[in-house]
Parts: sequence; structure tokens; C-alpha cells
Amino acid sequence: MLRFVRIALLFPLVAAALAAFPQEKDKTIEEMSLEELLNLNIVSASNTSEKLSDAPATVVVISREEILQRGYTEMSQILDDLPGMQVTRPFGDTYFKNYWRGYRNTIGEPFLILLDGMVFNHLYYNTGDVLVAFPLSNVERVEVVYGPASSVYGANAFMGVINVITRRDREENGARERGSLTAGSWGARIADINYFYKNDAVRFSITGRFDDGNLDPSAGERFEYTKNKYYSDRRLWGGFLDNPALGGKYSSPWHHRAIDARMFFEGFEAGVQYYQVNSGYGNEYSSDSAQNLAVWDRPDVAAYARASKKLSPHVTSTTLLRWRRSDLTNDSTFTESYDGSRAGGAYARVADFSYWQSLNSSVSMFQDFDIKASPRLSFTTGIKYEQKSLQKAYDNPYGPTLPVDEIHASSYPYPVPPTQSEIQNNRIKTEDRGLYIQARYRINDANIVNLGVRNDHNSEYGGATTVRGGYVKSLGKWGFKVLAGNAFQEPAPRLLYGGWTGSGSDPNLRPERSRTIEASGTYTVSNLSGLLSVWDVRNRDTIINTKAGAQNIGRRHVDGLDLHGQMLINVASFASALRLWGYYSHIFKADEDKINKAGVNLGSGFIGDLAKDELWFGATADVTPKITTTLRSRYVSSRKTVDSNPIDSVPSYFTADFTGRVHDVVAPGIGMTLSVLNLFDKHYYQPGVRDASSGDTPGSFDAKGVWHGSGGFYNSLLPQPGRAVMVSLDFRY
Repeated sequence: MLRFVRIALLFPLVAAALAAFPQEKDKTIEEMSLEELLNLNIVSASNTSEKLSDAPATVVVISREEILQRGYTEMSQILDDLPGMQVTRPFGDTYFKNYWRGYRNTIGEPFLILLDGMVFNHLYYNTGDVLVAFPLSNVERVEVVYGPASSVYGANAFMGVINVITRRDREENGARERGSLTAGSWGARIADINYFYKNDAVRFSITGRFDDGNLDPSAGERFEYTKNKYYSDRRLWGGFLDNPALGGKYSSPWHHRAIDARMFFEGFEAGVQYYQVNSGYGNEYSSDSAQNLAVWDRPDVAAYARASKKLSPHVTSTTLLRWRRSDLTNDSTFTESYDGSRAGGAYARVADFSYWQSLNSSVSMFQDFDIKASPRLSFTTGIKYEQKSLQKAYDNPYGPTLPVDEIHASSYPYPVPPTQSEIQNNRIKTEDRGLYIQARYRINDANIVNLGVRNDHNSEYGGATTVRGGYVKSLGKWGFKVLAGNAFQEPAPRLLYGGWTGSGSDPNLRPERSRTIEASGTYTVSNLSGLLSVWDVRNRDTIINTKAGAQNIGRRHVDGLDLHGQMLINVASFASALRLWGYYSHIFKADEDKINKAGVNLGSGFIGDLAKDELWFGATADVTPKITTTLRSRYVSSRKTVDSNPIDSVPSYFTADFTGRVHDVVAPGIGMTLSVLNLFDKHYYQPGVRDASSGDTPGSFDAKGVWHGSGGFYNSLLPQPGRAVMVSLDFRY
């Protein structure tokens, strides 16, 4: 791996000598008219290739060129600019949360992260944090499918799927390299490089990404319980402050890694993939409760083989075999402080240090068939089998809990990290079986009907049947879709086994259920397009935390709309048309059952932490043949917080980002990019996760030495980073 990094970092130094190679030139989505975009083939909505306009779902496609133009430095940043998504970023063991279409929960995501159709949600947490480690250099596009997709993908496609599609082929033989080297604010250093080789039917791809950085230290001073004065208070932490590896100041570095190696031969492919999300605790925990300088290390390793073959002119078979590990490694640590007592029973502020580990794996097999029964009728059908070996409780040896004045960094008996081996009586093996079939019938050129049904059976939860239907109508410039479907969301293993009653864990939890109805209309001409989607989501068996533990006793009802728009404007002084894009999302209703700790239903009320209005706007211009600029901005309205948060609301905010790219600065294929994130250095907040109960009343010791501080572990507000400047050298040969 180190050798690969050294070679990759040397590449720009010899780039000019390689300028004789022909520069790779493919037609990008940006070169298509808006009408042509409707004929773009996508694969994520139905697990088969179909036109964007025919797909039985609302789908947003982000191209590779758009990723570059907008200055994204890691993949999860695309979520900040998508309709219906409300992203909050703790940068901790929960790296980000996405309350897609009003679904706010504690652990796990209500959507699937796919890489070329393969699920990468964490096996233990069901989180999508792995998205931040995905390389950008091998990406061709990202397909974001809105609405329940369980009838295609099974469990946890509750609100949709995000499918990252990578480069798998090219027209010409030979070797091609593309990537970027980035440096910027707060120690950011990123190398993201893809090497692709083709010789007729044989192709190889190797991609590496190495991303280091730290959170903006000035952001910590903007909220009470992320301030340095608490991290560095010896009365709260004792001698732990003398161990620089454990904290003492606001610092939350990250070290994300990825290696992706694949081989292709005609319809066969095989690959090995390693993605690592390694971070501190960011702004997630109150600074009088936990040091944010720590390690929370979540590697994901996978190996797969996939074969596609035409069995006849009308039937295509695709077989996928996959092995995967999804862990929390034994170098993950936690240093905490809380109220306790001395040996004699007198009050004392106490602290301890612990290691955490969770080891999880799966093997799976998927068999899919794409059947063209006639020019009008087609089917997609398939089966799935997956066996998971999951950890129950964490392996987490603790050091002794001591009064802070008795803790000395050199003599504290730190625990030994847990062994990297599975403890059989702390594990559970599950089996998932799924069978689905979906049909598409083209009544005529203007009308398509879709219907899909799937049955899944889990060895722990039993069976679940999901259905999805859709009607698509095209009338020249106009298009209409009416869609309906249901889905189920499994409780993450962490929620079942990895906690305790007070944390909302219970091994008897069942999947949550959802039903969505959506209607949309589009208008598209060569230089203007618009989409209006109105949707209604109803959830039942929502998991609610009570004194008796977590229970499936809640219901939710969310109504909203999403408005999409794009426009191309010819500007005489520009090298190409000015591209404008924008989204607006509004929530009409977001109600849930309000159930107290005793399990008593108090009636319905607004779901906390959701903004009723969000607005996104962006503009990209090729100012000259060599200079491209992009400005993107977002507005989020104020948010009423969850009931457990002592701070009633999160203020509204407006932010903007700027990106300027200069092409062919040294030689053809070499460019420079300047990105300014949070252009106006806006000081803004996002809502805290889980119970968000810290409050913001300053902490202090009273006359008896008793600490009166934060109201809970999880911060009520999450201060977000200020202005960041990033400079990239990018290359493509």
C-alpha cells in the first residue's frame, strides 16, 4: 500500500512528460441537452437498464463532471445539495445523519449505499458512513433513487438508494490514469487516484484514496459543550490530560482510506475492496462527558465475483458471489467523565478509559435474470441468499473508574485491547432469503405500467412482503408518474444487541414498516427542465425508547414536495452555456406519536430536527475554454428540536461554496482547482443526534465541589466548520 502511495504521489512530477498520450474524451452529461438527459440510461431504480424518463421512481443523477465542478472533496458532500435530504454532521462515531424525507432515527440509515449495485451499509450499525471513504477518481456518476425500493433490494431501502457507479470500461485500449492531489485548511491532505488499463476484452482498475484532516478548531468555541475549557479542565479529567493521545483540547482528526482493485473480462468481473472510516468524535459528545480526540475505526473489506451472460437473445443472467467484513476494530477508544463517588461513598467526579470492538461478516449470493418477453413486456427477477455472522455486545474492556484526582497518566492501569477474535457465545448467525419479480409493460409509446413484488425471510424476524407499482406517461415535453410502494427497515444489530435498556436496545425489536405514495410531473425542452414531486410517507412499528426498553409502538406521517429545476442560458462571452440548477423541498406535515418513558401515548406532534423549507441553488459557467466556475448555495429554515433537547430550535442558515477550475495548466490533462467551502464563513449549527440533551447552560462546580454541567452525553447543537480553502492538482491521461 505504501509503495502504491509513493508511486501515486510522484505522478504529477512526470505528468508533463506523459502529455504525448492522447487525452481521454468522453461525452459528458453536461454536453447533453436537457431533452437528451431524459434518454440517459440508469440502472438503480429497477436493477436493470432503463431510460431515466421511464424509471418508476424520481431519480437524480450526479455526473463525474458535476462532482469535479462543484468541488466536492468526499462523496457524502453530494447529500448536502439534494432535495428531500436533511443532513446533520457530528463528524464522530456517527459521521453524518441523513433524515431523508423526514425519517429521523437514532442508529442506522433509512436508505442503502450501493457501489455498482452492491450494498455497503455497515453490517453492525447499518450506517452509510462508508460513503466518505469512497474514492472519487473512479466514479462515473451517482444515481439517487427516491422512494421505497425494498421490492427490488430487500431490507432497509426504506426511503431510497444511493448507487455510486464506477468506471468499468472505455472505448480505447491502453492505460489511463486520472485523479487529484488536494491540500487545504485544517491539515487536509487527500490523494485520490485511479489507474485503468484495457486490452480488448481484458480490463484492470486500481483505485486508491488517502484522506487526512482535522475539524476546524475555531468551530468548537461556538457552542458551550464543544469548548476547550471543558476538554482541558483537570477537575473533570485528572491525569488523563497528561496523556496527549487522549485529549485535552478540541481535536478530532480523521484518516479515511480506500483501496479498490478489480479485473474485468467480457461479462465477468472480480474485485477486492477496502474502505476505512477512521475518525475522532467530532462535535457529537459534550466536552465535559467525552474527549473528542479518540479513535473510532470502521473498516469494510469485501471480495466479489460477478458474471453476466446472455442465455438467449431475450434472457440475460447475472450471478454475484460476495464475501464481506464490516468491523469496529480494537484500536477504537473512549475516554469519559461523569458523576460518581469515592470508596467511602462521597461525591466525586470520576473518569475511565475503554477499548471497543465489533467483528461482523457475511457471505451472499445473488442471481438475477433480465427477461425481454416481447417488445412491450419485460421482467426482472431474482433470488438472494445471505448469511451473516454478527457480534452481539461490544468487546470493550474498561480501565478502572477512578476519581479524577487519583488518575495519573503514567500509572493508570489502561486495559488491554480486546483480542481480534470472535467469541462464539457473543455472536448470532442470521440467514436472509429473498425472491422478487417485477414487470414493465409498455402499453404504447406514451404509457408504461410497472409492478413489482418481493418476499424476504429473515431467520430472526420472519417474512416480509413488499410491493411497488408505478404508472409513467409521456406527452412530448410533459411527463407524469404515479408511484406507490412499501418497505421495511430492520433494526441495526447495534440497536438489538450492542447497548442496554436505557440506550434503547432490545433484542426483541422488529422491523419498521413504511408506505409511500408519490406523484410527479416534468416539463423538459432543450434548455429548460422542471420536476414537481408530491409525496406522502406513513410509517408504523416505529421504534420508541421507553423505561421498559425500545419498543415498536410508534407511527409517523410525513407529507412533502420536491421541486427540481435546470436551465441552460447562452451567454455570448462564455465558452458554453451557463448551467443553472436548483431544488426546493417543503414538508407540509411531519407528525409522530409522542410516547413518554412509561410507554403512554400522549398524542401526535411534529417530528423534531426537521426543517420545513430547504432551498438549493447552483450555477456553473465555462467562462473560457480553460476556466470553469461553480457557485452552489443552500438555505435551511429553522428547526424545532426533539423533545429531549433543552434548546427549543436550531436557527436557519444560508451557506455558499465556490469552485474554480483551470484546465490544461501545465500540459493537456493537468488542471488546478480552487474550492472555498462555506464561502462567507457562516457560523451555523445543525441539530444534535440521538437525544441531543446536553443543553447550553455553562457548567461549574458548586461550593461542595459538585459538578453541574451538560444535561447529557449528546450535544444539543453541532457547530459546523467555518470557511475552508482547498487546492487540488487534478490530472487525466
